[in-house]
Amino acid sequence: MKRIFLATVAALVVIVSASAQRLADVRAEATIITDKMIAELGIGPGYRNSILNINLAYLNSINSYRDIDSYGWERRNREIRRYLSPGQWRKYCNTYYFYRPIGWQNRAYVHHIYRRYPTCRPGYHHRPRYDRGHGHHRPRFDKHHGRPGKHDRGYGRPGKHHKHDRGYGRPGKHDKHHKHHGRHDKHGKHHKHGKHDRD
Repeated sequence: MKRIFLATVAALVVIVSASAQRLADVRAEATIITDKMIAELGIGPGYRNSILNINLAYLNSINSYRDIDSYGWERRNREIRRYLSPGQWRKYCNTYYFYRPIGWQNRAYVHHIYRRYPTCRPGYHHRPRYDRGHGHHRPRFDKHHGRPGKHDRGYGRPGKHHKHDRGYGRPGKHDKHHKHHGRHDKHGKHHKHGKHDRD
């Protein structure tokens, strides 16, 4: 009986720790997206907290790849548009890592803001170095935030097996959420997107 109790407590500790880490990761990503939006789109700093909360709510609502461009994404765009001028809105829609911050490629999440700004990824400056001269292979890192790992279920959650994110380069040709910027926005307007920003 005591063993069952201890096992239950240990499981709860793991679940709570994983949940807290996920929220921290989501908040870090939402903060980076927001700060880059403020800087690149020329948004007034007085709107920062409002836009941060919008981005945070969207990222936190993603529990599977189906949530990437569902109602939460549409609502995010509607709310953000309220704070942008027509010119800022066009630039926002044409900047893939703002308009679609999360993609889905090869059964893995793609964090477009970290592909555009890889040095902003949490843990980027703390990765271990390996001696290439002795045949050491670079380990695979967790596709979300650079930590070693190979499991995922939902946005930043451990569980199901998935393939790993293909590095920090530009979005791949199979990222269905990245290449369809010309689709009709469900808010009633069709946006034609230009070429993606380059690193």
